[in-house]
Amino acid sequence: MSEFTPFEQQKLSKQLKTKDQMLFNSQFDSVKQNPNTVLILSVIFGTLGVDRFMLGDMGLGLLKLFTFGCCGVLWLIDIFTTKERTGEFNRKKATEIFQSIKHS
Repeated sequence: MSEFTPFEQQKLSKQLKTKDQMLFNSQFDSVKQNPNTVLILSVIFGTLGVDRFMLGDMGLGLLKLFTFGCCGVLWLIDIFTTKERTGEFNRKKATEIFQSIKHS
């Protein structure tokens, strides 16, 4: 999948009441990750797993940390897949927040 767009965020929040829309937007704004920031950190600190830790992937983050990005292989792969993984992370977080607000 691609980047999580503001249109998708708006589409989710429109299904909520006005008060809940504000709650959704504030909670999502506090957890979403900027794809460009994650990409820059992946390029600079990718061998330490910083990009994986930011996106909640602790297992591969630890693997990259202890193996220096699997000798650069995972680091190189992650540079090309970071924006897509960030979009998936943001989409997942938005859905989780939406579900928790809708069911409360």
